[in-house]
Amino acid sequence: MAFRFRRGFKTEAESHALELRKELKLPDHSPICPWKLAEHLEIPVHTLRSIRDVEPMAYTYLSGVGHEYFSAVTLFGGTHGCTRIICHNQSHAKTRQRANLAHELAHAILLHPPTAIFECDLETEEEAKWLGPALLVPQPAAIKIAFASDAIDVAADNYGVSEVLMRMRLNVTGANNIARRSRANSKLR
Repeated sequence: MAFRFRRGFKTEAESHALELRKELKLPDHSPICPWKLAEHLEIPVHTLRSIRDVEPMAYTYLSGVGHEYFSAVTLFGGTHGCTRIICHNQSHAKTRQRANLAHELAHAILLHPPTAIFECDLETEEEAKWLGPALLVPQPAAIKIAFASDAIDVAADNYGVSEVLMRMRLNVTGANNIARRSRANSKLR
């Protein structure tokens, strides 16, 4: 059975992506650096190596068996356990690191509550899976790319994302269809 987002969530996700660009003084169609976004949101980002000094218990847990499969996680610390810290696996490809970080930032932007490490709530995970890519390639960017007819690999490289993520955003935003209809209409004139 397919997951169904709450009403208006996809529009909300696109709004978040655009509002954050506005806060960072970036054009709507501009690439965004997830590390700069994390800094703007005041969320520390650590690699698996650097988390050792900050959260030694988390390091021990995350660097154990299966660490090569570990992508990213949000840890909660501070005196009341409400300070977010993101830890990501620096050994992954840069495009994957960017997507992993955007996913974890999506949890923060949506104010998802903490869960036990490696436990997940289906709704919050699906929301982060949608918002993360939207942060990296918002609808105005997808439309601009579709109209420019850039090759997928070039567009993906320009935005620092995988070709799979770029194709997905061009499709789910309707950008490919909008550009195709526009070209068809201009041929009719």
